[in-house]
Amino acid sequence: MLALALIVFAAIALESVVGFGATVLVMSLGTWILPVPLLLPAYVPVNMALSASIAWRDRALIDRALLLRRVLPLCGAGLLVGLALFRYAARPELLKAFGVMVVGVGLNELRKALRPPTAVAAVGRARGDALMLAGGVVHGVFGTGGVLIVAALAGDRLEKGRLRATIATLWLLLNGAMLANFAAHGALGATSLRRSALLLPATIAGAWAGDWIHRRVAERPFRVAMAAVMMAAGAATALR
Repeated sequence: MLALALIVFAAIALESVVGFGATVLVMSLGTWILPVPLLLPAYVPVNMALSASIAWRDRALIDRALLLRRVLPLCGAGLLVGLALFRYAARPELLKAFGVMVVGVGLNELRKALRPPTAVAAVGRARGDALMLAGGVVHGVFGTGGVLIVAALAGDRLEKGRLRATIATLWLLLNGAMLANFAAHGALGATSLRRSALLLPATIAGAWAGDWIHRRVAERPFRVAMAAVMMAAGAATALR
């Protein structure tokens, strides 16, 4: 568990600096230590604690209309499919597909880090809806649909604080459904909660370290590092 705690610490610290990617890193690296059906029930409660602190602190910024009328119905529908597939999450073909997705995310983030866009590209309504639905599916299987869901919201051009608060609330709701699914499959219990308790200090320490770095060091090198680690971890997952 020490190796997994170190992965969680580094992933949370990087996300605190660059604003994304912790769960993708934890899942792509952590599956070398624990299989997905054991890793997710241990990590999701810890991630929920982080989301709850953000959602409560910034509750006045939550875009409730967008969340309830568009995001939650689409992501929730996709999540139901993902939860049905969760029992197959450790299958090689799904892990390979996940690895390919992580490589793609890493390549896209490397492109943005090296050539920052002058403006956020608009996402059409139909494409955005498809991304949200797909994000829900990926989240149900691997808990990592955030990259697709955030991309889907690019066209809504939410202010950064409002987007962060709204997304944190969405994670709470989706992850709550995942915990119920874990419990129904017998994956959530005393053993998984003990693992969660062991990962919580690493999460708190990672968030503190990332915030300290964010205020003192340029963000770009960390974005490049995050992208490089994602590509390497994704490639390793896809090829194993």
